[in-house]
Amino acid sequence: MPREASSGGIVIRASAGTWEVAVIRPHGRHLWALPKGHVDPGETPEQTARREVREETGLSVALLAPLGEIRYVYQFRGQRIFKRVHFFLFRYEAGELGPLPGPRVEVDEVRWLPLEGLIPALGYKGEKAVAGRALRWMRAQGMASGVPSSPEAPPATGEGARGKQEG
Repeated sequence: MPREASSGGIVIRASAGTWEVAVIRPHGRHLWALPKGHVDPGETPEQTARREVREETGLSVALLAPLGEIRYVYQFRGQRIFKRVHFFLFRYEAGELGPLPGPRVEVDEVRWLPLEGLIPALGYKGEKAVAGRALRWMRAQGMASGVPSSPEAPPATGEGARGKQEG
């Protein structure tokens, strides 16, 4: 079975006394997701995550913590593919969400969402799990003590087979 590696990030910023998270709406989809993409030759997963965040959102970020990976199998053109996606928690440093130079073929929309609404807003099960890990890390650091836990956050590792590529 072919294998793929991707990497992405959860980007947080403080705004008006609360935390917000940058999310994307992938091209042609009607759901919210985290910025992510394929690891290029010679890149580390963290380098890929930073690049993908910048390419898909326009933001520059600082690393807060690694969040582990999700794994799943998807079908593409009749072939099953095993995919691993590494995720990192980043803090916003600079940039603005909005139109990026050149054609934006992978992302139709970007926006800031309140942290407390992140898990229910995300469209992919594995990304909900990663968001749960980010919330637990933030709480452990005293950063998100008021943000409620979501009962729908799945366990920290793995995903079942799925018929659509997550990104």
